Amino acid sequence: MNLPAWWTTDPCAAFQLGPRTFPGRIWTASGCFAYGLTAHDIASPDLPTPYVGLGAVVTKTVTPEPRSGNPMPRLAELPTGAINSIGLENVGFDAFLAETLPALEARGVPNVVSLAATTPEHFGPMVEKLTARASGFAHWHGVELNLSCPNVAEGGHDFGSTPEAVARCVAAARPHLTDRALLVKLTPNTGRISDLARAAADAGCDAVSAINTVVGLEVDLTTGRPVLPRRYGGYSGPGILPIALAKVDEIVQKAGVPVVGVGGIGSAEDALRFFALGAVAVQVGTSQMKDPFNAARVARDLRPEV
Repeated sequence: MNLPAWWTTDPCAAFQLGPRTFPGRIWTASGCFAYGLTAHDIASPDLPTPYVGLGAVVTKTVTPEPRSGNPMPRLAELPTGAINSIGLENVGFDAFLAETLPALEARGVPNVVSLAATTPEHFGPMVEKLTARASGFAHWHGVELNLSCPNVAEGGHDFGSTPEAVARCVAAARPHLTDRALLVKLTPNTGRISDLARAAADAGCDAVSAINTVVGLEVDLTTGRPVLPRRYGGYSGPGILPIALAKVDEIVQKAGVPVVGVGGIGSAEDALRFFALGAVAVQVGTSQMKDPFNAARVARDLRPEV
């Protein structure tokens, strides 16, 4: 592609984010490339592996206990994206530490571990155990706190929807993560996302990831009922790109915290829109599920000619 004159950054060059040097600025989003252990044995006509040029794989979100996820169906494709209610299906924290994380290190996959908990205070012990297990790992670069999961102690509401709760989550995790980056993935389902970002920054995070999925609903016209058993789901894909851009711009203008842009990126041009607004990195999500080489192509297409 013809890159604009203002873009002179090599997205595959190392850059500093908090205390950590990342190998690149093009990442894959949590839940969209599994744990980063698949697709190592495939190639495309133009790329030897889906991992070439990636700065990080954000893992599937890991919870304290294994989760089997929500009832099927969990995902429905839409004309401009997809709506899902996966339910954070994962192997559980102990199995992740014992098996998945060492496998990522052995394969040399740069990774950020996505964590979810049922109360803000649970993040502290999880991050402490993660650091103890992986402190010597070269390819583990940090943690992304997924704050769009239910707070059981407070009636099942998203505990990432208020600045106070966001600050509690970051404050619980930060003391146990001194030499790796701490990111917070913010919900867009709020009035002022910049308030959440500012609270996260004041509590000690290194960056925020914006945005998570937008609450949505799709109806099956043959039955007259929602397509998902839980009715509502997370809407993602190209349809939320303008929303994500607006939220990122709000954070950059009002919160002054580094932003990793997420939401609707399917091409190098989409990624450039986030970088133009001040994002320090981007995550490729829904499009990566359809084409596992997509993030690698975005990284390749954004490299200025030497």
